[in-house]
Amino acid sequence: MKRIFEWFGGFALIAFSFYFTDQVSILVSNKSDLMKEIKSVSKNYHVDAIEAVIDVKENTIIPGKNGRNVNDRDSYLSMQEFGVFNENYLVFDVIKPKKTLKDNKDKFITRGNTANRKVSIILTPNETIEKYLNIEKIPYDLIIDKKTEYKDEVEYINGASDTDTFKLLNTSIKNNQTICVYDYSDINMCKKYKYFIIKPTIKLNGTNIAESKNQITNGVIILISNSVKLEHLKLLINEIRYKDLQIVQISELINEDS
Repeated sequence: MKRIFEWFGGFALIAFSFYFTDQVSILVSNKSDLMKEIKSVSKNYHVDAIEAVIDVKENTIIPGKNGRNVNDRDSYLSMQEFGVFNENYLVFDVIKPKKTLKDNKDKFITRGNTANRKVSIILTPNETIEKYLNIEKIPYDLIIDKKTEYKDEVEYINGASDTDTFKLLNTSIKNNQTICVYDYSDINMCKKYKYFIIKPTIKLNGTNIAESKNQITNGVIILISNSVKLEHLKLLINEIRYKDLQIVQISELINEDS
């Protein structure tokens, strides 16, 4: 029994020694000019989190956005070797919003966060339009309802309307981002497998190009039906560029980290 108490005493002494050393280190660093400079500018790098916008009645959601705060202690340690302040070595803690997309996967995503000047394009299979977007290196998402030969530059959406095909695509899609589209995918399977469910902001068909152009704003998700002519798609893309919006894939548009 005596030996057990000796072991406990030894462990307690070691633990206290580490704690004491750490507290002394913190005290010393807090008095340093480098730490004082970090603390004096940290508020300039603070970004508030943005809450996801949820419409309970419509069961829809617009993603929020993570905020950030400077971690003074870790930033000091990353710059200590150089002894001078360098913003490239700042270390941040993530501030998560209370309402997040990941906690509400049963809701339909109608657009990306409007704080970002980004939009996304979703295609139903259309060889002419796909070829044009690939040549122009314009990012897009493609709805598929069967296994296909996957291309690295394309992000694929599980558009299966039956259980067996959904399961097949769930396991075979390259770099699966677990994304479904309302009216195309098996929604029950999407919810079961915790997929994000997209409900596009704009649905471009063969007759509504003028209306669609007027709806282009931050965060919109545009569904291009297979009846759309290439010339209409080009008009839409020109409008996006005119409004200085970046075209990105869905996974980036709804990402609350960016």
